[in-house]
Amino acid sequence: MYTKEEEVIHFVFLAFKGMKRIKEDIDLSFHSIMVGNMLKNIGCDEDTICIGYLHDVIEDTKYDYNDILERFDKKIADGVLSLSEDKSIDDYIKRKTKFINNLKNVDDNILTVELADKLQNLISDYNMYLKLGKEFLITECDNYEQLKWYYTELKDLFNSRKLNNKLLDRYNKIYEEYFIS
Repeated sequence: MYTKEEEVIHFVFLAFKGMKRIKEDIDLSFHSIMVGNMLKNIGCDEDTICIGYLHDVIEDTKYDYNDILERFDKKIADGVLSLSEDKSIDDYIKRKTKFINNLKNVDDNILTVELADKLQNLISDYNMYLKLGKEFLITECDNYEQLKWYYTELKDLFNSRKLNNKLLDRYNKIYEEYFIS
Protein backbone atom coordinates (compact mmCIF):
# COMPACT_ATOMS: atom_id res chain seq x y z
CA MET A 1 0.00 0.00 0.00
CA TYR A 2 1.39 3.41 -1.04
CA THR A 3 1.27 6.51 1.13
CA LYS A 4 -0.66 9.51 -0.22
CA GLU A 5 2.60 11.17 -1.26
CA GLU A 6 3.78 8.04 -3.07
CA GLU A 7 0.42 7.80 -4.89
CA VAL A 8 0.78 11.43 -5.97
CA ILE A 9 4.31 10.89 -7.26
CA HIS A 10 3.18 7.82 -9.19
CA PHE A 11 0.36 9.84 -10.75
CA VAL A 12 2.79 12.68 -11.66
CA PHE A 13 4.96 10.25 -13.62
CA LEU A 14 1.86 8.86 -15.33
CA ALA A 15 0.47 12.31 -16.17
CA PHE A 16 3.73 13.63 -17.64
CA LYS A 17 4.80 10.41 -19.38
CA GLY A 18 6.74 11.25 -22.55
CA MET A 19 6.65 15.01 -21.99
CA LYS A 20 9.90 17.03 -21.93
CA ARG A 21 10.77 20.51 -20.68
CA ILE A 22 11.28 22.83 -23.63
CA LYS A 23 14.54 24.39 -22.44
CA GLU A 24 16.10 21.20 -21.09
CA ASP A 25 16.02 17.69 -22.46
CA ILE A 26 14.61 16.18 -19.26
CA ASP A 27 11.23 14.74 -18.39
CA LEU A 28 8.65 17.32 -17.37
CA SER A 29 7.95 15.28 -14.25
CA PHE A 30 11.42 16.29 -12.95
CA HIS A 31 10.16 19.84 -12.40
CA SER A 32 7.11 18.68 -10.43
CA ILE A 33 9.19 16.35 -8.27
CA MET A 34 11.67 19.14 -7.53
CA VAL A 35 8.84 21.49 -6.50
CA GLY A 36 7.35 18.89 -4.14
CA ASN A 37 10.77 18.14 -2.68
CA MET A 38 11.48 21.84 -2.07
CA LEU A 39 8.25 22.03 -0.08
CA LYS A 40 9.10 18.87 1.82
CA ASN A 41 12.55 20.26 2.67
CA ILE A 42 11.09 23.35 4.34
CA GLY A 43 8.64 21.30 6.41
CA CYS A 44 5.33 21.87 4.64
CA ASP A 45 2.40 19.62 5.49
CA GLU A 46 1.59 16.56 3.36
CA ASP A 47 -1.28 18.19 1.44
CA THR A 48 0.84 21.19 0.47
CA ILE A 49 3.65 18.88 -0.67
CA CYS A 50 1.18 16.84 -2.74
CA ILE A 51 -0.21 20.01 -4.33
CA GLY A 52 3.38 20.94 -5.15
CA TYR A 53 3.96 17.65 -6.94
CA LEU A 54 0.68 18.02 -8.85
CA HIS A 55 0.73 21.78 -9.49
CA ASP A 56 1.10 21.58 -13.31
CA VAL A 57 -1.13 18.57 -13.97
CA ILE A 58 -4.33 20.46 -14.84
CA GLU A 59 -2.50 23.13 -16.79
CA ASP A 60 -0.15 20.90 -18.82
CA THR A 61 -1.61 17.40 -19.16
CA LYS A 62 -4.77 15.65 -20.32
CA TYR A 63 -5.89 15.25 -16.71
CA ASP A 64 -8.33 17.71 -15.18
CA TYR A 65 -9.73 18.76 -11.82
CA ASN A 66 -12.08 15.78 -11.62
CA ASP A 67 -9.23 13.32 -12.23
CA ILE A 68 -7.34 14.75 -9.27
CA LEU A 69 -10.50 14.90 -7.15
CA GLU A 70 -11.28 11.23 -7.85
CA ARG A 71 -7.72 10.07 -7.08
CA PHE A 72 -7.03 12.27 -4.06
CA ASP A 73 -9.34 14.77 -2.36
CA LYS A 74 -11.05 18.15 -2.71
CA LYS A 75 -8.37 20.10 -0.84
CA ILE A 76 -5.65 18.85 -3.18
CA ALA A 77 -7.78 19.23 -6.32
CA ASP A 78 -8.78 22.79 -5.30
CA GLY A 79 -5.14 23.66 -4.57
CA VAL A 80 -3.96 22.43 -7.96
CA LEU A 81 -6.81 24.24 -9.72
CA SER A 82 -5.90 27.50 -7.98
CA LEU A 83 -2.37 27.18 -9.40
CA SER A 84 -3.56 26.57 -12.97
CA GLU A 85 -3.56 29.42 -15.48
CA ASP A 86 -6.48 29.99 -17.81
CA LYS A 87 -4.96 28.67 -21.05
CA SER A 88 -7.94 30.00 -23.04
CA ILE A 89 -6.42 33.49 -22.70
CA ASP A 90 -3.86 33.77 -25.50
CA ASP A 91 -2.48 37.18 -24.58
CA TYR A 92 0.51 36.62 -22.24
CA ILE A 93 0.08 39.79 -20.14
CA LYS A 94 -3.69 39.30 -19.71
CA ARG A 95 -3.28 35.61 -18.79
CA LYS A 96 -0.48 36.29 -16.31
CA THR A 97 -2.25 39.32 -14.81
CA LYS A 98 -5.39 37.25 -14.18
CA PHE A 99 -3.26 34.50 -12.65
CA ILE A 100 -1.39 36.93 -10.36
CA ASN A 101 -4.69 38.48 -9.26
CA ASN A 102 -6.00 35.00 -8.41
CA LEU A 103 -2.85 34.29 -6.38
CA LYS A 104 -3.58 37.33 -4.23
CA ASN A 105 -6.56 35.41 -2.81
CA VAL A 106 -4.92 32.07 -2.00
CA ASP A 107 -3.64 31.05 1.42
CA ASP A 108 0.06 31.11 2.27
CA ASN A 109 0.48 27.36 1.72
CA ILE A 110 -0.74 27.61 -1.88
CA LEU A 111 1.35 30.74 -2.45
CA THR A 112 4.38 28.84 -1.14
CA VAL A 113 3.74 26.14 -3.75
CA GLU A 114 3.76 28.84 -6.44
CA LEU A 115 6.97 30.23 -4.96
CA ALA A 116 8.62 26.79 -5.14
CA ASP A 117 7.38 26.39 -8.73
CA LYS A 118 8.82 29.71 -9.85
CA LEU A 119 12.03 29.19 -7.88
CA GLN A 120 12.61 25.87 -9.62
CA ASN A 121 11.96 27.55 -12.99
CA LEU A 122 14.42 30.32 -12.14
CA ILE A 123 17.08 27.83 -11.05
CA SER A 124 16.73 25.91 -14.33
CA ASP A 125 16.75 29.09 -16.41
CA TYR A 126 19.66 30.59 -14.47
CA ASN A 127 21.71 27.41 -14.91
CA MET A 128 21.06 27.61 -18.66
CA TYR A 129 22.07 31.27 -18.58
CA LEU A 130 25.35 30.36 -16.85
CA LYS A 131 26.04 27.71 -19.51
CA LEU A 132 25.02 29.75 -22.56
CA GLY A 133 25.63 33.33 -21.45
CA LYS A 134 23.49 36.32 -22.29
CA GLU A 135 22.53 34.81 -25.65
CA PHE A 136 20.22 32.50 -23.70
CA LEU A 137 18.27 35.47 -22.43
CA ILE A 138 17.61 36.59 -25.99
CA THR A 139 17.18 33.32 -27.84
CA GLU A 140 15.42 31.15 -25.24
CA CYS A 141 12.93 33.64 -23.80
CA ASP A 142 9.97 34.58 -25.96
CA ASN A 143 10.13 38.09 -24.58
CA TYR A 144 12.67 38.84 -21.87
CA GLU A 145 10.95 42.04 -20.72
CA GLN A 146 7.62 40.25 -20.27
CA LEU A 147 9.34 37.45 -18.39
CA LYS A 148 11.08 39.97 -16.14
CA TRP A 149 7.76 41.79 -15.55
CA TYR A 150 6.07 38.51 -14.57
CA TYR A 151 8.78 37.38 -12.15
CA THR A 152 8.93 40.90 -10.66
CA GLU A 153 5.18 40.90 -10.02
CA LEU A 154 5.50 37.51 -8.35
CA LYS A 155 8.49 38.65 -6.29
CA ASP A 156 6.51 41.62 -5.04
CA LEU A 157 3.55 39.39 -4.13
CA PHE A 158 5.73 36.78 -2.38
CA ASN A 159 7.54 39.47 -0.39
CA SER A 160 4.35 41.39 0.48
CA ARG A 161 2.94 38.25 2.10
CA LYS A 162 6.14 37.84 4.12
CA LEU A 163 6.28 34.09 3.48
CA ASN A 164 9.57 34.19 5.42
CA ASN A 165 11.11 30.93 4.38
CA LYS A 166 14.27 29.66 2.74
CA LEU A 167 12.57 29.47 -0.65
CA LEU A 168 11.81 33.20 -0.63
CA ASP A 169 15.42 34.05 0.23
CA ARG A 170 16.64 31.86 -2.65
CA TYR A 171 14.06 33.30 -5.04
CA ASN A 172 15.09 36.87 -4.22
CA LYS A 173 18.79 36.05 -4.62
CA ILE A 174 18.43 34.27 -7.97
CA TYR A 175 15.99 36.92 -9.19
CA GLU A 176 18.60 39.61 -8.51
CA GLU A 177 21.36 37.65 -10.26
CA TYR A 178 19.20 36.74 -13.25
CA PHE A 179 17.24 39.93 -13.87
CA ILE A 180 19.25 42.71 -12.23
CA SER A 181 22.98 41.86 -12.61
